[in-house]
Amino acid sequence: MISGSENIVVIGGGSTGTSIAYNLAVSGKKVSLIDRGTVASGNTGKSSALIRTHYSNPLIASMSIYSQKIISNFESIGYSGFTKTGMIFPFSEKYSDVAAENVRMLQELGANESVIKAEEIKQYFPDSEIDDFGFVAFEPDSGYADPVSTANSFASKAKELGAEILTGKAVESVESDGRGPFLKFKDGRMMRATKIVLATNVWTNDLLERSGISSNKRLPISASLHSVIYLKRPDVYRGIKPTLWDPPNLSYYKMEGETVTALGSLDPEIDAKPIDVHSVIPETAPDEYVEDYVGKIMKRLPGMKDAVPYATVTGLYDMTPDGQAIIDDLSPLGLDNVYVCAGLSGHGFKLSPAYGRIVSDMLNGIDPDSAKFNWKTFSADRFKTGKLIKSRYDEIGTIY
Repeated sequence: MISGSENIVVIGGGSTGTSIAYNLAVSGKKVSLIDRGTVASGNTGKSSALIRTHYSNPLIASMSIYSQKIISNFESIGYSGFTKTGMIFPFSEKYSDVAAENVRMLQELGANESVIKAEEIKQYFPDSEIDDFGFVAFEPDSGYADPVSTANSFASKAKELGAEILTGKAVESVESDGRGPFLKFKDGRMMRATKIVLATNVWTNDLLERSGISSNKRLPISASLHSVIYLKRPDVYRGIKPTLWDPPNLSYYKMEGETVTALGSLDPEIDAKPIDVHSVIPETAPDEYVEDYVGKIMKRLPGMKDAVPYATVTGLYDMTPDGQAIIDDLSPLGLDNVYVCAGLSGHGFKLSPAYGRIVSDMLNGIDPDSAKFNWKTFSADRFKTGKLIKSRYDEIGTIY
């Protein structure tokens, strides 16, 4: 299989890969999107799919504001399943000044962010324990979406605009020669392109290894295991409720629909335990994890003692040392005109519209200083130069 000379190939059909394909198609580029499974069949389908703007780095916050606007007004693209519930971000007294400064920054950037009293949490969760909350931020416009529908909508709209969607096609390697970049499929066929983008999540270094890139040249991306616990919540919490973040307990509680709560972790220790992507990845959370985190939510919301756990889902985060993406060209690895957008560190779905815009701007040759978002910030060499993407919340948990 030989592609046309002007084709850009995007490998990876998750929320980020499909957003990249969509944004490139919108810019008028001919695009082929390839996935070894189906669209959103990887980690995107396991996302808790929270949509928020509360980040502590100005660039990432700007990207989240941009992404929230797109996902919450998605009709021109397709169906995102966005549900506005609001989000509550409480902090202990120790971090009140840091959180207050962050709210001011977000307001200046245009986020709908306000400060509420801790007692106001009780209008949503009457029995909540709030004595350790010294400062509370509230985002009324945040919520959650449907990651599978969103990714499929990006792909379908890209196809309407002329993109080619190739599913069930496993890529074996990516190479570059005097004629430009090309990829080889596992069945031996080849596809040439003008440019190739790797939106390959935790499997990025696996692909680079098969492409002949030595271990000392691969990207600082590791895989970590994250589980979400689903509970049927008791009647006292029935109804549409805001997501409640709980940094003191290193957890968050997503109130999904009228009766479901999705319980997840903010513990950075989880990300400090990389796992081998070739190992058997469990589909469900271990019993001790469930017991631990159900205990956390019962501590914060005592009425949850009557909740019924009914499912768990386990997925992989593609982590980098500073918890932010690598978006760069791979010419230093000998892969000319090959690019990467990976190491999304748990932000992939909620920032996917911004990632797609960034990669499209980069491949269209827009100067980073005049682009919507300065994509040079995400270069791979920041881990060598020390220009890391910093968070105000390093000691609080994985809010970033």
